[in-house]
Amino acid sequence: MRAQSLDLFPVRVSIFDFEDAPRLNRALLDAARTDPELRSSITGKSIFAREDTQENAHENWWVAELRQRYDAALSAYLAGVYPERKEPFDLEAYGFFNYNEGAAFTPVHDHLIEADLVAIYYAHAPQQEERHASSYYAMHNDGVLVLHDPRPDARIDRRGLSTRDHYRIYPRTNRLVIHPAYLRHSVAPSDFERLAVTCTVTIDRKDLFDGYVRYQLGAQR
Repeated sequence: MRAQSLDLFPVRVSIFDFEDAPRLNRALLDAARTDPELRSSITGKSIFAREDTQENAHENWWVAELRQRYDAALSAYLAGVYPERKEPFDLEAYGFFNYNEGAAFTPVHDHLIEADLVAIYYAHAPQQEERHASSYYAMHNDGVLVLHDPRPDARIDRRGLSTRDHYRIYPRTNRLVIHPAYLRHSVAPSDFERLAVTCTVTIDRKDLFDGYVRYQLGAQR
């Protein structure tokens, strides 16, 4: 008998844990606490547009430092999913703050229409023990990012964490997560202050959306 076993159509998710940057994270948290516009995803004003303005430029220094972390993570992710590509990527990005002072959650959703990738940087979140093997229904106010298997029925595959019907990523300060925009995700309830900077990215779409900012990667191969 001849048999083949194929693990088809994997979803590439990357998690980057950067060295601590207290000055950057404090500036991001202060901005989130004091500027309501930064906390809205529907203003049409990406946070990445702020570094190009002269007005109050001294207050927006954190944009360039945040970009350095996004540059490094996006470059690494794209190198992994486009291993043969030599030409530069034409990226556009829309970034906003997802800030919660206390009780909050985010229902299951995706960004399929407006983006190709979602990149989330945690500027402020408590350190938690990561418990990946516990039940889906045993998430207690930990604010985890839950990635849901895109297949209609994924319950039969229990070989390991990567083949379960969901995967949890715990928020952690200095952590940056990148996943495809089509991947449905949610955020479990939390009861603590948390700041995530969410960035939706399009690849080679040529000014498709209003409010997106041309994004020249600073760390391409």
